[in-house]
Amino acid sequence: MWIAAWLACASDETAPTGPGAASSADPRAQAEAFFAQRPIFEQPAAPSGPPPAGLPDVTAETCATCHPDHAAEWRLSTHAHAWVDRQLQAEMTKSENRWLCNNCHTPRLDQMAQWPVGLIDGDVERPIWVDNPDFRPAFRDEGIGCAACHIRDGVILGPRGLPTDAHPTRRDANLTSAGVCLRCHQAVAEYPGKSFTCTFHTGEEWAAGPAGRAGQPCQTCHMPVVSRPSAIGGPVRESRRHGWPGGGIPKEAGVSPPADWLGPGLQVRAEGEAARVRVHLDNVAGHAVPTGDPERFYQIELAFFAADGSALPGWTHRVGQVWTWWPTPEKQSDNRVMPGTSQTLDAPRPPDAARATLRVTRHRMTPETAAHHALDGYPIAAPVLEVPVALP
Repeated sequence: MWIAAWLACASDETAPTGPGAASSADPRAQAEAFFAQRPIFEQPAAPSGPPPAGLPDVTAETCATCHPDHAAEWRLSTHAHAWVDRQLQAEMTKSENRWLCNNCHTPRLDQMAQWPVGLIDGDVERPIWVDNPDFRPAFRDEGIGCAACHIRDGVILGPRGLPTDAHPTRRDANLTSAGVCLRCHQAVAEYPGKSFTCTFHTGEEWAAGPAGRAGQPCQTCHMPVVSRPSAIGGPVRESRRHGWPGGGIPKEAGVSPPADWLGPGLQVRAEGEAARVRVHLDNVAGHAVPTGDPERFYQIELAFFAADGSALPGWTHRVGQVWTWWPTPEKQSDNRVMPGTSQTLDAPRPPDAARATLRVTRHRMTPETAAHHALDGYPIAAPVLEVPVALP
């Protein structure tokens, strides 16, 4: 099984080299020519180029010089771990299709160690590689850094575009829209005959739900409002957090934004009755819960106890998708809670139950999947809720 971010169906007629590649000795020109003929989804998510005037480079560490608060938040984020993530690294050992992953996990061409310049027989798993002569591992390891969203054509983009002597600036309304996020978070593609697919429908889910219909972009929930200077010495203004907690499970143990930067996408409550406990699931997120990686799921558990404290048979419900990945990817089931909807489940109450506890946890993958990828010690779950349930 292999999953990448933001792929699209590849043409079987792709030439072994991109237009103009045979006549160019410049590896960057060859790579740019190759990507120009690919679907937009298979191209690097952010353009690369020289740094804006006044800046030595476009690394996050350079941006942190004047924007330390934003950079400190980013360092805790899933974006900052987009490349160094152990799960991604394990996945990319399986196939030469890794150039598809690079386009969102290291979204600038100048972050990549190697560039594809063509495909042998149009096969996305048989790229023709050239080395990036200016490759810097530290820049690659930043993953999705400041430049991915904020630099275009040698200009720093911002939601206001206020002038500064530090570098050229320009206002970009895309930064306050869902579009800047969906370039990588709406990713649906199939590769016939391959054992991998791309099945991230977050954008479609958002557009079809209440938040999308109301015009509330992803930033509403995923970048909470905060008042602070945009740069050292600047005036206090309304800004947004840059911590992006993702699904609420850190990519690195102990490295994550505060939990209250992203509320629970799934609200769960339980009501005890004489012979059952009714469990209510309410989706308060702007997309399906869970969303993104199809291996994510929520686990909902009821633990029952007798009057003497002894444990009784419990009840468990899994919310998520179930896929088989071999020999070809195929979705077997999907009981996720769609945006703006609710589900009610009935759990049988043991006759001797005197009290109960409701527990909810988020999961990135199963322990079996983590073991398959040799991800010992990798965070795969996080608690959401543990509360008592009154039983009449």
